[in-house]
Amino acid sequence: MSTLSFPGNPRSLFVVASVGVASLMALALLSLGAGSSNSSDKQRTGKRKPSRRRKPKVYLRGLYNLGNTCFMNSTLQSLASLDAFNAYVERCIALLPDSDRNSVDAAIAVQLKHVLDLLSPQLSRVSAYSPRSLINSLSHKGRWIASRNEQDAQELFQMLSSTFQSVVRNAETSLFDSGFLTHHLPIENGIVSTSQQSDGDDVAKNDSPSSSPLAASQSSFASARAVLENPLLGMAASRTACVRCGYIEAIRHSTFDNLSLTVPRAHTTSIEECLAMYTVIDRLDDFKCRHCSIVATLARVKQDIATCDSDLAAQDRTSKRAKRVAATAATLREQQRVLDDALANNPEADLPGIQLASPPPSVSTRQTMIARPPKILVLHLSRSIYLPTGGTAKNPACVQLQRFLDISPFTTTGHISTNASTPISGPAVPVNKYSAESLAEIRRRNCLYRLSAMVFHSGAHDSGHFYAYRSVKAANSDDAQTGSNNILTDSDQWFMVSDIRTVEVSLESVLDAGNGYLLFYERV
Repeated sequence: MSTLSFPGNPRSLFVVASVGVASLMALALLSLGAGSSNSSDKQRTGKRKPSRRRKPKVYLRGLYNLGNTCFMNSTLQSLASLDAFNAYVERCIALLPDSDRNSVDAAIAVQLKHVLDLLSPQLSRVSAYSPRSLINSLSHKGRWIASRNEQDAQELFQMLSSTFQSVVRNAETSLFDSGFLTHHLPIENGIVSTSQQSDGDDVAKNDSPSSSPLAASQSSFASARAVLENPLLGMAASRTACVRCGYIEAIRHSTFDNLSLTVPRAHTTSIEECLAMYTVIDRLDDFKCRHCSIVATLARVKQDIATCDSDLAAQDRTSKRAKRVAATAATLREQQRVLDDALANNPEADLPGIQLASPPPSVSTRQTMIARPPKILVLHLSRSIYLPTGGTAKNPACVQLQRFLDISPFTTTGHISTNASTPISGPAVPVNKYSAESLAEIRRRNCLYRLSAMVFHSGAHDSGHFYAYRSVKAANSDDAQTGSNNILTDSDQWFMVSDIRTVEVSLESVLDAGNGYLLFYERV
């Protein structure tokens, strides 16, 4: 064991030892003071202060621009931030039949899933990716994809959406042909009895209508349809009503994967005003009302019957001409009966052998509203302006956005109006939409949405650049566990992605950008 030696007299050793002892005593006092301070803090607060954990750094992968492919890059980045769409793509590919895996649509689906997986958030820096394989697959469906001309992001979105609808149709056909409906019967239908049931219970259960093989097949097919439900598809309701007679045609329903909204020609507008223009009651001046046509035809038939009766009264009923007139009158009376029945029950019914009269055009109204909101609401802001010279220009209006969108004023309810001058359905929520009761009602009707991604366009109408804003959800976010009181809280991160360039931005800068083109909302 080695020892330290100090030169000089022994007093030096005493001084050093004294300094060392003093230092140790000072450190002991400091530690005691800190301990007493910590204990006093615990006594005051009753618990330790929670430690703030920093959010993990998130990185996004960019996409190379392969020659005016920014329209594709921005659309893919937006789709990558939609959880429901990514899950839908994965389900479609899992159910692809072996006979269809070499088709053009299947190749597009597989390549798209590969790109979407690469565009998911990463915890470390990643290099950009070249989506050339996806472009090659898409070019088999539309050659314009592979051209180096500037293209439209909405057209690409519609192509991708229609591709997956085709994939779903093929998958449904394959499920039916391969016996899925008979080999995957739901257990609750009781086709296979459990060991705890007696023979009598089994017979009774199998004989019930709800447990028949047909009912089980229908339920199984419904389950398969639910698995393949397209989160982009919603349903719109259109109503046309005649102002003259008040007749309302049968409300027609149609599906949509995106809504094209006309942007008002103003310096500043809002997304709610764009939706209000989409659902506005339009006036049609040259509408031919079927009800008015039947009424006019019935009046003509009655007049012809009166003429026939007058001719019969003035003639010998045994003559050939009288017999012809009587036959014509009988035919007219049958037409009168059919027309009366149509007016009383269904004016839209077929009227074989009856040529409808053409009354003067009447004034009518037409309105379209959202009947079934989709899980993912895609809004296309149409910015085209048609000039008197025949050319087109871009509407530069700034469209103000909010993080949350309530579409309940633009959706139908269970109460349908029969007045041609009023909306199909009236508002069904209180004015104070941010109260707990109103939020609960809006969510119950599937009308509350959160902005998840946007495709923006800078430049003129026929040229420019597409880029995307996309959100990255926090790791602990869970909409199912979010109550109505804190549903408006937001902890997501936002990024601006322009081809290979990715930059984290604030939510305020996204909402104030104003030049949106495609908006992607996810239902809360």
